[in-house]
Amino acid sequence: MLDFLDKIDIIEESSYGSLMSTKVEPYLAKRRRDDFLLTFDGKKLHYEAYEKTLCRGSVVILHGFTESAEKFREVAYYLRKAGYSVFSLDLRGHGKSHHDSEVKERVDIDSFDTYAEDLNLFIEKVVRPVNGDRKIYIYSHSLGSTVALLYLMKYPYAVSKAVLSSPMICGNMGMPTAVAGTAAKLLCTLGGKRVPAPGRCVFDPGQTAENSDATSKARFDYYHEKRKREPLYQTSGPSFSWVSASLKARDYLLDESNIRMLRSELLIFKPEEDRQLLGEYTDRFAKLSHTEIKNVKNSRHEIFMSGDDVMKWYIEEVLEFFS
Repeated sequence: MLDFLDKIDIIEESSYGSLMSTKVEPYLAKRRRDDFLLTFDGKKLHYEAYEKTLCRGSVVILHGFTESAEKFREVAYYLRKAGYSVFSLDLRGHGKSHHDSEVKERVDIDSFDTYAEDLNLFIEKVVRPVNGDRKIYIYSHSLGSTVALLYLMKYPYAVSKAVLSSPMICGNMGMPTAVAGTAAKLLCTLGGKRVPAPGRCVFDPGQTAENSDATSKARFDYYHEKRKREPLYQTSGPSFSWVSASLKARDYLLDESNIRMLRSELLIFKPEEDRQLLGEYTDRFAKLSHTEIKNVKNSRHEIFMSGDDVMKWYIEEVLEFFS
């Protein structure tokens, strides 16, 4: 195993807020380039770049649904300290990137292919010119993993390895997926594409760690305070169009002819408790693609917001996989 933990200390929960504010954030701020990429359809996507001249390669961070690059500052810190250039993208409809929805708390999209094409443009126009001939890796969470897989099926030789952390092969709709799919298709046909899907579609400033997808209160509280201060981080739910597009993406990801297109080495991290995803679909994808699953005890959907013991193991496994 890597000895990086002797060189890079995990930010411990007991002093998490103060260490993030006085150590991690200043370190990243000195190295961060905030910029925007113009997409194929003329929209602006925000990203954070932590470039390193003598690097081991580049890691692209892809966040989950209703999240942002800002949420993955701790992960970016570990990757940058481990010797990688790091590029963290706000997917469209999220963070500081363009929002198709007029309501900032809701995410709209008609096809997940748009996410994949955005990612391709980002890697080709932003990452590869800096990275040169070094290897490129992807670290992705939830929706970010869906985007990564769609991209890797269309551009199979672009990336060497990809971490799929709690990959969203199929989200938990709170109802049978067939019912959700039929309802979404019907609403879209009747002109309700932008109607918010049932569930939590409004930001809740009073949410607590106990009812969140994190097991670390310190990590949850730190980012939740940022969300409360910044409306752009308060995206909270999907439209029916987004739900319909996600189910089409699920079918695409589970199509064996598409899976056979994959050439990148993949690694799945699956939490012990996940209220956001239907785990049987993750298992099915892993079996069809012959991808290893690392089951993570004492964790919820947001594995990167777990307690210290889990985080130490998790980050070490990620870096070991990329090495």
